[in-house]
Amino acid sequence: MMSNRILDLRSVFGVQAQVTNPAAATGGEYVEMECTADPGSGTMVHYHPEQEETFHVLEGTMEVLRDGAWIPVQKGQTHIVPKGEVHAWRNAGNSPVRFQNVHRPALGFQDHMETLDRLATAGKIRGTKDLRSIIHMSMSAVKYRPDVTVKPPQWIVNTIALIGRGLGFSLDT
Repeated sequence: MMSNRILDLRSVFGVQAQVTNPAAATGGEYVEMECTADPGSGTMVHYHPEQEETFHVLEGTMEVLRDGAWIPVQKGQTHIVPKGEVHAWRNAGNSPVRFQNVHRPALGFQDHMETLDRLATAGKIRGTKDLRSIIHMSMSAVKYRPDVTVKPPQWIVNTIALIGRGLGFSLDT
């Protein structure tokens, strides 16, 4: 796998990530990444039906949305999101946040992140406001099923992916 490469996901989540423990090395038990999140970065509200997600902050303060409230997670702190729990994360501060992120079990999470990086490098993903980029991101999300989105609802992601396939979009680069 590409564990030594920095995955440039800034156009998607505002994050650069390095796979520090690839799924292949753990027999799929988990995948671990070290992430650097730019100010203003974050994810959509989602949940993982079959995965626990752990955030361990190495530098700065991030926030994790749980039960409708943003919870600060500071340097040295760990926040665990049980499988099935609706959540999101963000960097609401003015400086980058470094954190370790673990998905247990790995499932398709690493493949999804590597696909997004490959598509961004190829110029197929340019940002979350670009329709062609949204189609590619949705197609990858449907293929690898890293999570179930709540905002926007998963049916919208599924529909966008279906339309993309119908229009001949591909995850190939």
